[in-house]
Amino acid sequence: MKYVITILVVMWLFSFVKFRKRYKIDKMMCEFTRHRYNEDSSNPMAAIEYGSALMQAQQYKSALHIFEGVKNRFANSNNLFPFIDNNIAFCKKPLPWSSGARDHKDGSWWHNFFLVRFGGRRQVAISQDTGLAFNSMLRMMNHN
Repeated sequence: MKYVITILVVMWLFSFVKFRKRYKIDKMMCEFTRHRYNEDSSNPMAAIEYGSALMQAQQYKSALHIFEGVKNRFANSNNLFPFIDNNIAFCKKPLPWSSGARDHKDGSWWHNFFLVRFGGRRQVAISQDTGLAFNSMLRMMNHN
């Protein structure tokens, strides 16, 4: 019985550490895309990328505000971004029992655990150029 409990604790600890590492990267991606969005706020793709990064970092209320802003500002946003309605619906109710959009400021391991298993449909829309630029930034940070 001790072995089973030990194995479960080790598995949970590994999962928790992995989540914290991923959450830290998601928060850096939020800051990176926020900077790009602030540089060119008239670009709908920059706004979508920023909203997607916020959604990945469990900042649903903020992401909802960004996605609804894109939908209201650009008349053909549904044609350009057919997934925007799914992302808005996801931000409003990420889990079937969620009561509305809210921001998880420090990231919630429990929320992520349930999100992976029971979460709604969403599409993270971060372009390859943004991903490569972010990866280059991370490499420069680790190199220095």
